[in-house]
Amino acid sequence: MPKSKREGRVIRVTGGDVWVEVEDRLLSCVLRGRFRQRGRGVQIAAGDRVLVSTAGPDSDVGAIEEVLPRESSLSRFIEGRDSGEKLIVANIDMLFAVTTLRAPSVNYNFIDRVLVSAEWGEANACVCLNKIDLVEDRSEIERLAAIYTSCGYRTIRTSAKTGEGVDELEKMLQGGIYAFVGESGVGKSSLLMKMDQELDLKVRSLGEKSKKGRHTTAYSQLFPIRGGYMADTPGIQTFGFPGTELESISNCFPEFRDMESDCHFHRCTHSHEPDCAVKAALEQGRVHRSRYDSYLSILSEVEARIKKKAY
Repeated sequence: MPKSKREGRVIRVTGGDVWVEVEDRLLSCVLRGRFRQRGRGVQIAAGDRVLVSTAGPDSDVGAIEEVLPRESSLSRFIEGRDSGEKLIVANIDMLFAVTTLRAPSVNYNFIDRVLVSAEWGEANACVCLNKIDLVEDRSEIERLAAIYTSCGYRTIRTSAKTGEGVDELEKMLQGGIYAFVGESGVGKSSLLMKMDQELDLKVRSLGEKSKKGRHTTAYSQLFPIRGGYMADTPGIQTFGFPGTELESISNCFPEFRDMESDCHFHRCTHSHEPDCAVKAALEQGRVHRSRYDSYLSILSEVEARIKKKAY
C-alpha cells in the first residue's frame, strides 16, 4: 500500500522520538536513517515544518521524510563530546530575552548572547525588562531600555506581580511561535502564567500524550498559548555563539553594521586594530560599553574554539 505524505509541525523531540502535529492530531514519528547519523544530516527541533509519511490518513504513527526550509531558528554552541551548534527551536516568530534589574541583577553578557544567537538565526528579538515593580528609580529602567532600543530592539517593561506591561506582551503573541529565554529567577514562568493561567495544565497534558508511560526528557518542545506556541527552554543558562567565523560575530551586533565599512582594515575584528570605526564609536558613546564587552567575550570564545580545533 503506498504511503501518504502530509505536512506537519514538530511539537516535541525526545531523543529519537519526534511528535508531529498534523492538522489536529499528534503523531508519533521516527527519524529516517539520514537524520540519525551523528554529526551529519539535519537536526530536527520543535517548530520545524516536516513532511511525514503514514500508512494512511487515520494512522497515529509515521516517519519524518523531509524537513522543510526554515525561516528562522534559535541555536547555541555546546561543548563536550558532541560539541557543535545545537538547534533549540525552528521557525520562531519572536524571541523574548527576559531580564531584570533586581532579584537578580541584570546579566548583560547573557542577554547579549541570546540576542546575538537570534541574529545568527535571523529570528526577530525583543528585550523584556521584568520585575519593574522592584525598581524605585524608574530612570534605571529607562537607561537599561535605551541600550537596546538604540540597537533597534523593541523593549517591553513588565511586572508579573502587578500586571504592568503584560497587556502589551499579550498583543505580541498572535498565533506564532515564541520563546522566552532568561536566567533563572527573572520571572519567565510567572509572566507566562499571567497570560495563560491554564498553561501548567497544558504542559503536563502534552507530556502525558507523548511520553506513553516512559520517563523521557524533552530536548525541544512547544506548548500551546494564546492561539500559538511557546518554546520550552528550561535549563538553558549559557549561550555559546553558534557560528565558527570571527567575521560573522560583528554582523550579529546591529549597531556595528553601518560602521564596519569605515574601519581601516577590511577584516577588522574591532579588538586590537588601529583606525577601527567601532572602537571610535565606543569612545564617542555611540556604542555602549556593556555591548562591546559582550562582543569581546564572544570573540575570545570563538578564537579559542578555532585554536583548539587547529590542534
